[in-house]
Amino acid sequence: MSPEQKYSITDKNSLQWAQGHSAVLTYLSKINACKERAATDIYLFSEWTGKSPEELLAMKTGYENLDVEKLLDKFAYSKVGLPDTRKWQIIQKVRGFFRANYKALASGAGKMEYPPGGARNTPPKQKRRLFYESCYNPRDRAIVAVVGCSAMALETLSELRWSHFEEDWQDQEIPHVSLSAGMLKGHGQGKYRGVRQETFLTPEAKRVLLEYRNWYTKTFGRDWAEDDYVFLQTKRGIGEPLSYLQIAKIMRKLSKRSGVTWRSHDGRRIVQTALESVGTSSNWIKKIKGRKVSGEDAPYSRPAIEQLRQKYREALPELEFLSEPTVDMERLEEMEQKLSEKDQVIDALAKNGAELKEKVERIELSKESLTLLLNKVLELEKRLEEQKNA
Repeated sequence: MSPEQKYSITDKNSLQWAQGHSAVLTYLSKINACKERAATDIYLFSEWTGKSPEELLAMKTGYENLDVEKLLDKFAYSKVGLPDTRKWQIIQKVRGFFRANYKALASGAGKMEYPPGGARNTPPKQKRRLFYESCYNPRDRAIVAVVGCSAMALETLSELRWSHFEEDWQDQEIPHVSLSAGMLKGHGQGKYRGVRQETFLTPEAKRVLLEYRNWYTKTFGRDWAEDDYVFLQTKRGIGEPLSYLQIAKIMRKLSKRSGVTWRSHDGRRIVQTALESVGTSSNWIKKIKGRKVSGEDAPYSRPAIEQLRQKYREALPELEFLSEPTVDMERLEEMEQKLSEKDQVIDALAKNGAELKEKVERIELSKESLTLLLNKVLELEKRLEEQKNA
């Protein structure tokens, strides 16, 4: 695909093309506006893959099959002669196309078995640390630290501003971050209306984020404002916010450089697994992940946020991955000294016990000798008494 290439399908006749593909019509029936552009986007993606819409649906043969997701990733990072904004629109339309055809897809693919709770694969701490250490600058390290503990999606990260942090976040051990519905899945429309994500940062993620903030100020002279985007560009568009595709590209480069496969969605699994391990309720996990909670209309109150923060604190041992267990050398030396003293006492007791045993044995022998001697004396006295009476 190149900028000079002319397509027979445009917004003017894309609906005519869609008439020949029932799956595309199913998707278009679910949206209320811009159907011509949506049909064109599906066509462009089909043209790029060399597959018809029906062939694309047939690729999704089961829950565990990720061929379509990999194809979308490849499209996102390929040079296709389209602006990033248009590529992003096409990706969203393709995702909507699959969602709209989900029921038909499920019946064609058979029953899809979802993995039971606790069976999710998450990168172990050693690999997360290796991924983090492959970063070349504090900004990328901050992205990795936040991805690993906040359950934020990449789309959300690209929209993250300092104003989303609680007012005194720099003084909090575990800062709270509140994200509006427009930044999340569904963008606050339909069943996602009113949904918010109430999440947190680990102490180490907060530290890394502050290091990035200070580094950016010193390096680029940035005077941060409260409503500034958090993650900014460091090359061509210095000071401009990173787009979703740019953050995804950073994660992909780090994965290649470190040899560790770690996607943003793995970060969401890490948070869910950590919270489940400390007995967090499913509704609270949904709240931290930014998912719909049944029967909820209003945002969480402050007391509820503090309850969430406490549960999140319990999960810190599973969420933090940068800090190695520290060893208190003074305490260790003190314990070794006490152990040494105990060993000396035990040795002394053993030695004294041996000596004491020897003395007792000698006393026992002496008692036996004295008894024999006393018997002989008594016998002699008896004989003398008999001789005297005779």
